[in-house]
Amino acid sequence: MQNIRTFIAHPVPEEWKNVLLENAELLNEGLQSKVAWVKPENMHFTLKFSGDIPEDAIPRIDPALRAIQFNPFEISTGPSGYFPSPTKPRVIWAGLDCGSKEICDNALAIDSALASLGFAKNTKPYHAHLTLGRVKKLAKDNWAALSEKISNLALPTTTISEFALYQSELTPAGPIYTKLKTYTGRLD
Repeated sequence: MQNIRTFIAHPVPEEWKNVLLENAELLNEGLQSKVAWVKPENMHFTLKFSGDIPEDAIPRIDPALRAIQFNPFEISTGPSGYFPSPTKPRVIWAGLDCGSKEICDNALAIDSALASLGFAKNTKPYHAHLTLGRVKKLAKDNWAALSEKISNLALPTTTISEFALYQSELTPAGPIYTKLKTYTGRLD
């Protein structure tokens, strides 16, 4: 049985993908740094990186994830930022004003559920964010101006109603993400 690389995430709603695709050139405009922007079809809110697992582990993981209960919730964008810092950015991300708590709660629930199956618990504090790009070659840029552009994107308030177990295949052309299982929130 072969291992597959996996993670669990909330997919980004189509409304956001469309706006980000329409504004891709605007975000890159004026940057001297080389940034690998995340393709809209690959955008997601990571809840847990589960790593390389045997394919036959999915039937064990599935009931634990299916048992996680959450209600659909609204998200809206908040301030953007950079990991590890605004002076030496490696990751460019958009934050949330609305929905951050729910995403954090789901990440904690998933972490606990998988820990009971022997997966390592997350050791770093969880921060709900949407990765927009990765800085591949850093130059002197006005990162505050980029943050302002990101904050000014007209990303509509929308609803998150599911999370999914994804397979991640790393290829020379970039990662390919495939949904293996989907878990839908319940309506109370």
